[in-house]
Amino acid sequence: MRHSSSLGLVAIATLAVVPWVLQLNGAGDLTAVMSWGLVNTNPWHALPLPSYLNATQGFSTLPQSLQVWPLGLVFYGGALLSAAMGVFAGREDVRVTAGLLALSAITSVVVWWGLLGRGAARTVPVGVIATAMVAWWFYYPVLGSVGAPPTRPRE
Repeated sequence: MRHSSSLGLVAIATLAVVPWVLQLNGAGDLTAVMSWGLVNTNPWHALPLPSYLNATQGFSTLPQSLQVWPLGLVFYGGALLSAAMGVFAGREDVRVTAGLLALSAITSVVVWWGLLGRGAARTVPVGVIATAMVAWWFYYPVLGSVGAPPTRPRE
């Protein structure tokens, strides 16, 4: 596998609309923690991550699980950019793309775990499942070779 397919790029781009964590607040009230911000259904409202960080009392006052949230967005953006470079320029290290997707999934687990630790019992880690499915489906050959001894290139 030399670079991402265009379908792989579309799948990674689609992860932008998949929530990392869904929190069920009550009948008809749902909060979605997205990679890029928050979406609430009652009332319908979207709050981008920079606005959320500005509305808090400072980055350092956030719980550690929410402090990794911007880092996860950077990992996701890096994976998207890496796959786009592979599709449009033919220059990509798919191990980097797969690794950035894995790091993004790990940060979404940290956010989910932090919400559980603060008593948000009805949370569902949708993002890690979706990201793992994309990584497995499109990058399985790369993931299977991680840790394998390097091979000589063909001449």
